[in-house]
This record gives sequence, structure tokens and C-alpha cells, in this order.
Amino acid sequence: MDINSLKVLFTSLPGRYAHALFNEGKKSSCLEEISEDFSKLDKYFSENIQVRKLMTSCLLNKRDLHDCWISLGQYLSFCPVFLSFIRQVIANQRFGVMKKIRYIYQVAFAKYKNRRIVTVLSVVELLPEQKGRIEKLIYKALDEKVIIKYDIDERILGGIKLRSEELDIDVSFSSQLSQLAKYFKNMKLRLEKNES
Repeated sequence: MDINSLKVLFTSLPGRYAHALFNEGKKSSCLEEISEDFSKLDKYFSENIQVRKLMTSCLLNKRDLHDCWISLGQYLSFCPVFLSFIRQVIANQRFGVMKKIRYIYQVAFAKYKNRRIVTVLSVVELLPEQKGRIEKLIYKALDEKVIIKYDIDERILGGIKLRSEELDIDVSFSSQLSQLAKYFKNMKLRLEKNES
């Protein structure tokens, strides 16, 4: 898969960061390590929220911030390309788009490896048997290598959403409520029109 086919994804600010990281990772033969480093950082920050707030705020001066990221990078065993990249993101005060950078990088990496990433969103952690049924359906529906990731999104209220680059399946409760609201709105408009 030619990575240039992702040009549209690379046009946004997070996309430009992800593209630069992908190119540097490819040049340094560490694309897989960068992907793992994103996961390590995400896991560490989800378990250490106060550290995340400190290291992504403006409370530390540049030197202290630099030292903190070097220490964290060594602690989590980041590859040098990822550590350099993350320090640049922080220096440019762009950590707020890091989730989008990660997503675009992962899409580019999956395309490069001829894989598809499917994210399953649910309101709570799914049980192993639920994950098994979902994975079976996804593997059956998609005739390609698939990486399935799970994420929590409390906004969906219930049910699940499946997301991929060209795929968006929404069987969530919030989606059903939205469809029901549209139905009632259309019915009300029809009734008002008939009464006039």
C-alpha cells in the first residue's frame, strides 16, 4: 500500500505531525516501536493523570519540561524518534491534538502494513465473550488483515460503534435516540402541514 494514498488525512495539523513522524520512523526503521510508544504513553498517562496534567501544562519551564520528558522517555523505553517527536509536540504546545496524531499515525502504519484498524467503542468494558462475537463478525465481514482496538465512549449511552478509515457502523443507543427524535420531528411537521 502506497502511503501517499493517505494525503487527505495528512492535510490537517495532526495529520502533518503524524506524517512527519511516520516518515522519520520509516527512515529510522522504527515504525513498530513508535506505534508501541504511543500505547505506552497513553497507558501511563491514563494511570497517572496528575503527571499528565503537569507534563502537558505550562507550569514547568522549558528546561524542567525537557528533563521530565527525557526521564519519562527513559522510564517507558521510548525509541529516540518518538521521544524527539513528543518533545517537539510539547514545545509547540500541541499535546491537545495528540490523540488525533496517534489515530492518523496508526491508520498510516496499518495501511503501510496492509492492515485495517477497527475501533470498537462501547460505554463500558466489554466482556471477553462479547469481544469474541464482535471479532468473529468483523473478521468474517472484512476480507483483509484487521487490528481490533477497544475504547470506552460514555456518550454513546449503550450499544457499540465500529470505526475504521472507510467504515462507520453505529448501533449505539444514542444513535437510536437521535433517529427516533428525527422520526418524531418529521411526524410533527407532517401533522402541522396537514392541519394547515
